[in-house]
Amino acid sequence: MTAQAFIFDLSAFPSTRAAETAANVPAADAVRLLDQAIENGLPCALISELPHEQAGEQLRRRFGDTAHHIFSVVLTGADFGARGHKAPYSVVLGQLGVPPDSALAVTTSPRAIAAARTAHIGVQTPKAVVMRKDVRKVSMPTTTH
Repeated sequence: MTAQAFIFDLSAFPSTRAAETAANVPAADAVRLLDQAIENGLPCALISELPHEQAGEQLRRRFGDTAHHIFSVVLTGADFGARGHKAPYSVVLGQLGVPPDSALAVTTSPRAIAAARTAHIGVQTPKAVVMRKDVRKVSMPTTTH
């Protein structure tokens, strides 16, 4: 899969080293994906099922005051509420201006994985990354869940 935009779930970025260890999820892999997307000028969005205030606190802990420079679109639970699982991804795709087959969701959340698949978006759980530096696209395998 060649992604032209990335949609990160906040769950891909544990806010502390203890959370990273407890979840057995290497946050460095999600950070590496984000860094590579930024380096290649690819748009990034962030979604979270958390209420706006809680998501904002976690964003500040993880990214400081730079989140609005990193992510073109940020949607929280308050933004998509009762519109269903597909809604946040559809909204993000519309705001980024990319079709589902050109986006990649990066998440560890089973609900977010299911939602991304419902929206026909490929899913990458934070793991090893394959990068082609000669183009403005990031190439990597998608996982099957």
